[in-house]
Amino acid sequence: MHKYTKIPSFLLFGIILLSIILSACQPAEPALDIDAQRTAFAQTAAAQSTQTAAAQPTSTETPVPSPTFTPTEVPTSTPILSPTPAEPDDQPPGGGTNRAQLIDQEPENNLTASPGQEFTVTWTFENRGTSTWSTSYYIEYAFGDQMSVEDKVFLWIDVPPERSLPISVNFIAPESPGNKVSNWKLFDADGIAFYDFNFIVNVDN
Repeated sequence: MHKYTKIPSFLLFGIILLSIILSACQPAEPALDIDAQRTAFAQTAAAQSTQTAAAQPTSTETPVPSPTFTPTEVPTSTPILSPTPAEPDDQPPGGGTNRAQLIDQEPENNLTASPGQEFTVTWTFENRGTSTWSTSYYIEYAFGDQMSVEDKVFLWIDVPPERSLPISVNFIAPESPGNKVSNWKLFDADGIAFYDFNFIVNVDN
């Protein structure tokens, strides 16, 4: 049977007092500085935000081309064309066209003649149209110096297109000297003139 050894009271008190002294000598934990922590957190967040922004690529704005205005040409008003008139005097009623060309003349213009001299002028005409000249066609004095014996001479044969016909007229030179001009016309069967020609004679003193 064990026997308990009784610890003196003064020794027990000393142990307790030593324990209290040792506890008081340990360094106290520093108190937390709340304001300092908030400042540190704010600085850390700002630094991270700056690093994140620097790490991200800078977006380059792509310029949007401005719409180009192309002026539209305003069409001008279409001119109103007048109807082409029908063939003038060279259009005979029966169809076809009346056209002529003087291809020969005997004697030629500027013939020298004495006052009262008689002579014959022969004109040869070619039918350049599409109608046939009938014997109802004729040549006739129009204006100028009247020197011919006949004022009107009818064709003596029909003249188809692209054919020619000579027509002769007798003249008498006037008594007065100088340059004389006799103007004539070729007419169709309806009395419509479609070709002009003349004859010139020089009368001596």
